[in-house]
Amino acid sequence: MRAVHIVLRYIKEGLPTRELSAADYQALAEFRYQIRRFLRFSEQAARRACLEPAQHQLLLAIKAHAGEPTVGELAERLQLRHHSTVELIDRLAQGRLVRRDRAEGDRRQVRVRLMAKGEAVLRKLSLEHRAELGSAGSALAAALQAILARPSRHTTRHA
Repeated sequence: MRAVHIVLRYIKEGLPTRELSAADYQALAEFRYQIRRFLRFSEQAARRACLEPAQHQLLLAIKAHAGEPTVGELAERLQLRHHSTVELIDRLAQGRLVRRDRAEGDRRQVRVRLMAKGEAVLRKLSLEHRAELGSAGSALAAALQAILARPSRHTTRHA
């Protein structure tokens, strides 16, 4: 009940707002542009490796996870629904890039691990991505820094 009173008080008093300048919008647009450029590179690199971008992301999430992740953990990392993650795993398993195993402690859980072929494909893609970040990463970092460097000007509205 206390939370309801806090929300109602903020509605009545007005929430702090931040004025955005043209430079703020330009910084946000530049950052979004640099992210999109990198993502486009990543998508194209995955396709050259005969993978869909989401399959590449799944391989990366498996490799980055401490131990063998469950389907649910992978779904969370990819921000996908469980069944969509299962479909990605199915396609990668057919290509012998990943393998599914039942968890020993709980047979309802399915754990996923990379196979040798998946390791090799992911290593190649990761080296390409690291090289791309080496050349284009400074523009992405500069765009983020421009956003973070913008002064915060808070004003309060009163109803």
